[in-house]
Amino acid sequence: MTQTIVFASGKGGVGKSTLALNTAVTLAQQGLRIGLVDADIYGPDIPAMVGLTRRTPARSVTLWQADIPADEPVEYQGVKIMSAQFLIAEDQPLDWQMPLVGLLLRRLVHDVAWGDLDLLLVDVPPGTGDLQQELFALVPDARVVLVVTPQYAAHLDGRKLVSMLQRRTISIVGGVENMSGLDCPSCGDHIALFPRVANEYAIWGQGVEELGRIPFCAVDSGRGTPSPLVVSAPESAAGREIVAFAKKLTSILD
Repeated sequence: MTQTIVFASGKGGVGKSTLALNTAVTLAQQGLRIGLVDADIYGPDIPAMVGLTRRTPARSVTLWQADIPADEPVEYQGVKIMSAQFLIAEDQPLDWQMPLVGLLLRRLVHDVAWGDLDLLLVDVPPGTGDLQQELFALVPDARVVLVVTPQYAAHLDGRKLVSMLQRRTISIVGGVENMSGLDCPSCGDHIALFPRVANEYAIWGQGVEELGRIPFCAVDSGRGTPSPLVVSAPESAAGREIVAFAKKLTSILD
């Protein structure tokens, strides 16, 4: 794997998992070999976003055993995906404490038959807690894309995350502002959903490069199963912005 990119946020509900999935699919469409880890152990959502959740409850989960081969990722739209949701049923809670969660996280990242990848993308839960610390210990050379929404609380929590990453000398590629506004379907005017956060209170004031602004978009694929925006509505304003962000990301990494 040439590089590991972690999609992170200080606050939940900013669309981080959605952006990670859509970016992965976009990069795969561009011919790159992409792996995607859903590292949200307690609330994995990426499999549900593509209709790949497990229905059968698991009686047990083996974290490590010498004679067990590496897990095979599930491929979707050219992206190799690994998630805790493939190990347990979609409505089955995982109430483990951190030592076991750390072992499971190691399995999801390292004990997978990824094959040759150009990029491994990791969707990590929001915050700066034990799980995030464990992930960065597993992939110390990872680079981070920060996701925020144009709200003071999202930027405030994001600034805490930026401070933690800078203190640990973890490279920040840049940030993306999700749900930055709404393009009116009738008149085409751009409508701000939230007031713009002043630079002094935003993560941009900490030297984070702004890589894109993704407008809000609610799309029904009409096919009965979930699919990423870049598959169901690639020509939407949000779809085009995600593609532009993905291209900018690869240009920075090159």
